[in-house]
Amino acid sequence: MTFCTNSTSSAFEPREETDTLLQIVMYLIAIIGILANITVIIVFVNCKIHRRSFTYLLVFQQSVIDLYASAHYFIFFCIQPVPTEKINDAFCKLGTIFLFFLSASTLNLVFISVERYVAVVYPLKYWIRGNSKRSMIKHLGIPFLAAFIITVQYAFISEEDIGNPGTCVFCYRSEGLQILSSVSLLLANAVIPITVMTFCYRRVYVTLNKQMKVRAELTMQSLTNTTPLRESSNDARAENADTSAQSRRNDDAERNFIVTMCINTVVYIICVIPLILLYLIYTICQCFDVNNHVSRDVGLLFVLSNTAVNPFVYAYKFNEYREGFSKTFCQN
Repeated sequence: MTFCTNSTSSAFEPREETDTLLQIVMYLIAIIGILANITVIIVFVNCKIHRRSFTYLLVFQQSVIDLYASAHYFIFFCIQPVPTEKINDAFCKLGTIFLFFLSASTLNLVFISVERYVAVVYPLKYWIRGNSKRSMIKHLGIPFLAAFIITVQYAFISEEDIGNPGTCVFCYRSEGLQILSSVSLLLANAVIPITVMTFCYRRVYVTLNKQMKVRAELTMQSLTNTTPLRESSNDARAENADTSAQSRRNDDAERNFIVTMCINTVVYIICVIPLILLYLIYTICQCFDVNNHVSRDVGLLFVLSNTAVNPFVYAYKFNEYREGFSKTFCQN
């Protein structure tokens, strides 16, 4: 015997009761997400940004995932929503692909934070393991594999609600399995990602500051110890100055990227918090019909926004992308 409840209702099936304004806003966000992520992909491909490092390749993959998520939502739930009388289990199960892309997007952000953490905090270990490009490229599938493991359960538990046609519900064999599934999904898609990204970027920021101080001290010592009376000393000082300038450029680029991804992390937290709070409040009190409450649509609106906002963060802060954008679209 299965245990189905509205508390686990699918958060994406079309409903006539959905507020029209919110629905229009979600359609617009999906369109913006598609166009914005396509723009990122065009810039990266045109300027070959994704070939410069494995980190940038992960950023490129982030835009591809977010593009698929936005496109799936728009095509599946905006252009061709299944009419109430024709909705069936196949529609409910196919709709879970959207949740897979959302999870993959989250885990790819986590992967970027871990990759930068290892590269900055443990540079020698990172260099040894990442010296071969082929050995790094195979790691691109990790977010997808993890997302599949986390969300595959949706395909088995998402069913049409026979008693309420037009609604998808999550059905479990027991209430205990429902609690276990809900807790695991909450941890895997919210609590653990937020914790890991916060920890990694904090350590990276602290390490970069320490490295900058050490480099500055070493540069001052080398300049102080150089005797200014010989021509060779002048050449040495010029070489030290060039090395110092290159180090500063590398530090600035690294810091710029870390700041960009920190902003993305903050945006992600803002986007997932409303749905988490809704879930927790309903689980504790069960004092409203979450399936037909406007707060559910607001929570989904925030989650969907997370797939569209990253390109705007890149345009605002990511220097490599801004330069590539100007080169791609603004040249005379």
